[in-house]
Amino acid sequence: ALAANTQIFTPVQTPTPAQNLAVDQEGGWFYFDSWTRRGNTIRSGPDVRQCLLNLAKALEEVGVLAAAEYNGAAGALSLLPTAGALLGAPTREMWIVYKLVPLAGILSMFLSLGATITPRDAGEFTSEKAFSYGGLIATMKSEVAKTRVHRRMESVDDLSEARRFAREVRERADDEAGGDVAGKIWLGMACQAMLIGVVLVAMWFAQQGAVITWWCRFWGWIFFWYFLVIMVSIFDNIVAAPFTKSWTLRVAKAPSKVKVQSVHPPITQFDHSRHKTIFDRFKEGVHLHHNLTVDEHDQSTYSRTCFYVVISVEGISGWHAFAQFLSRTSGVIVFAFGTALFASATLMSISATLMLLTLVLPIGVIGRVAAMWIASQMNKHNKPILHAVVRTKQEASEHLEEILDLHGIQIETLGYVILDGNCLVKRNPLLSAATYIGLLATPYNLV
Repeated sequence: ALAANTQIFTPVQTPTPAQNLAVDQEGGWFYFDSWTRRGNTIRSGPDVRQCLLNLAKALEEVGVLAAAEYNGAAGALSLLPTAGALLGAPTREMWIVYKLVPLAGILSMFLSLGATITPRDAGEFTSEKAFSYGGLIATMKSEVAKTRVHRRMESVDDLSEARRFAREVRERADDEAGGDVAGKIWLGMACQAMLIGVVLVAMWFAQQGAVITWWCRFWGWIFFWYFLVIMVSIFDNIVAAPFTKSWTLRVAKAPSKVKVQSVHPPITQFDHSRHKTIFDRFKEGVHLHHNLTVDEHDQSTYSRTCFYVVISVEGISGWHAFAQFLSRTSGVIVFAFGTALFASATLMSISATLMLLTLVLPIGVIGRVAAMWIASQMNKHNKPILHAVVRTKQEASEHLEEILDLHGIQIETLGYVILDGNCLVKRNPLLSAATYIGLLATPYNLV
């Protein structure tokens, strides 16, 4: 006997009633209302048993051609859990977006479809490394950009690493270019939010008429998968950075008209035999009894923009390593769950599947382009972030002390607003706009 796939095929001469029914079901227009109404009717039973009975009846009425379409649609839909891998590897540019404008970073994670945006290699975080933007943004400099040269400090070869880095911070604070990028960043974030809205609408339409056999009554199954992927992605990006100990400073050039009169020594002048690092000094508590004087004749104002300084210690702790293991394990579990979920979707129309895939997958790429564009705008005029990677916590303390000693620089870090080494205001980071919109928030006004 011949196998079924090698038998000679004879065209249909007189169609059977079953063949006519199958052709009638598959041919013609796709009516979304009817498809949605059938799915909602199946799920409308009072309990799971009634839902399964309704589903069994609906499947009995499906012709062979429609059944082939539904099987193909479910198979195509199972590509969605792999979408994150198609968007490219994590990049330093994406980490900068998340670090400098956390809200834009979160929106990027919503559009990453489960992909990690934070690199795990410490070498990716060096400030000297050139930006490539994943090949999605033009990187050729204009003639104006080529002729623009930053002022360099002389005689730095004989300085310590901490002082050399503090000189870089001083130089960057004196560069006030780039104050017009806030509107462009807001525009990029608005585009990200719009793209997320399109994704959610497409998912809402696609899940209406399909039913999951082992989750019969639940209609929001694609939403559940999507937000589960996002939660795992956010957790993964939080723990992905190869630094357990890292401190962030928000830096701006203070107006010269603000003078500090303090009865206490600056925070950097502490007993090193009692406190090994400046971080230990902060933990003990800081005096805030300082008087500010403002010279009304001085017309100087705050810099239009601030920038960020990050000091990180190489290596991760045991709990950090466990968190990274947990995030990767969670990613594998969610991937398996998503593949099983989409593959087992019944009554899934190929029209709805194609609509979902042709919207969600390109939007994932467009979302990556939007994030890269935001990063390019922040780096267009000067460095929005300076990152020092040191070997020990003691070295990190030395870096921070040198920066806090800089004159005329206002720094927000560890919950304090610091000027000329004096802690002037204590703030709750959760109540600060900078915690959520980063660079878009104006420097704290001491005047």
